[in-house]
Amino acid sequence: MHEYSIISSLIDMCFQHLQENNAKKVIEITISVGERSNIDKNLLISAFEVLKSEYNELSCTKIAIITENLLLECNDCKHTFHSLDNPICPKCDKKNTTIIKGRDIKLERIELEA
Repeated sequence: MHEYSIISSLIDMCFQHLQENNAKKVIEITISVGERSNIDKNLLISAFEVLKSEYNELSCTKIAIITENLLLECNDCKHTFHSLDNPICPKCDKKNTTIIKGRDIKLERIELEA
């Protein structure tokens, strides 16, 4: 389960933001998870709930997860499109495509209590 290591890194980022902003608690965090990131959102939430309980600064923190759509770009005609099951460009019918969005996990927002 790499969800636990992802949450561990996320918690490290939370503490970095707490320190940088001289804050006391994290109220809410929002992360985006790409459709092709191979992350189970339910396991991610479960891991967060388990690991946050170890820290007073995170004990009441809420987590919100946004899905980032998979976006492909055709290397021939430069058309961008969303498709989970067909990498063929709908504009020029070529299979020469590259994933340009939808594989990452990002911390989008963090709300702190001063």
